[in-house]
Amino acid sequence: MNLIPDNAHFDLITLSIAAIFLLTIKNKIINVILSLSKKTNTVYDELLLHSVKTPSSYLIIIGYLLLLLNYLKNEKIIIYDFHLSSSIFILMVILISWSIQRGLNFYIDSKPFLKNISGEDDATLVTETYEIVIRIIKVIVVVIAILLIMQELGLSISGLLAFGGVGGLIVGLAAKDLLSNFFGGMMIFFDRPFRVGEFIKSPDRNIEGIVEKIGWRLTVVRTFSKNVLYIPNTAFSSIIVENATRMSNRRLNETIGIRYDDLKKMNLILNDIKNALEKNSKIDQTIKPKVYFKSFAPSSCDFFVYAFTVTKDWEEFLSIKQGILFEIAEIIENHDAEIAYPTSTVFINKN
Repeated sequence: MNLIPDNAHFDLITLSIAAIFLLTIKNKIINVILSLSKKTNTVYDELLLHSVKTPSSYLIIIGYLLLLLNYLKNEKIIIYDFHLSSSIFILMVILISWSIQRGLNFYIDSKPFLKNISGEDDATLVTETYEIVIRIIKVIVVVIAILLIMQELGLSISGLLAFGGVGGLIVGLAAKDLLSNFFGGMMIFFDRPFRVGEFIKSPDRNIEGIVEKIGWRLTVVRTFSKNVLYIPNTAFSSIIVENATRMSNRRLNETIGIRYDDLKKMNLILNDIKNALEKNSKIDQTIKPKVYFKSFAPSSCDFFVYAFTVTKDWEEFLSIKQGILFEIAEIIENHDAEIAYPTSTVFINKN
């Protein structure tokens, strides 16, 4: 790429003064702008300045040396097959790719993406996701820079691209499971079916416990028996996952039976239980409690109690449920009725 003609003539003294002036004034200007950018609410201006600060110094120094080398060549002081334009192009490609790498490193170190995540997002998972994406971008930048330099040097890149395509296919087939788990981790990040610290279970698999870690190959789940499950991420793309932590309420769903001798008292008992639930501050009244006669069972007349608590905490729910069951038993007793249990009646023929 012919950026600068090879026969361009530069005055050596003027060139040296210009290089020293640029190198000195550049650092002062960047430092002043950097101090001002720290007062802003965004980090992207600091990112840009940090990216170009050191590479720009190398651009001035190496660019000066290249121009000096070209000057010596034009003055016949040295005899060397030197192409200024090609050298400047290669230098620009290297420094631009280096600046991009520095900018990406600054971005992942400052973590501006954590400022916009919601309370439901896992900061560790978000950080890991950005890190892996930035690593991929950095590899792509390096590959593109190498290809551009090879092309500028006159090397054929078509054969290299063909070899890379075949090699990529072979690696992809060999690492099929690894790639499946990687994209499974990406799916967990974008869909957010669960995060670290949440309780999940799957009716399709024997999975039930607290999520301890979400990696790019495995998800770690701690069961209630304190065992650890290491689940490949690809499994979550084909199973149903229930996230119990994100429930809005816990459900109370109980079936209770009274004796057939107390059937006439059923309606009064149901009304008292329903009134008690409607007055209970620990029951979510936006979802009206339901208490109805359910069925004639072999040894009892059954009714069901259906309501939702305001709490999602499991231990608190058990305490609320216990109190409600004791209250139901007391209401049944106040009506001189009894909770039924399995009984058998034997009729004896006296004859």
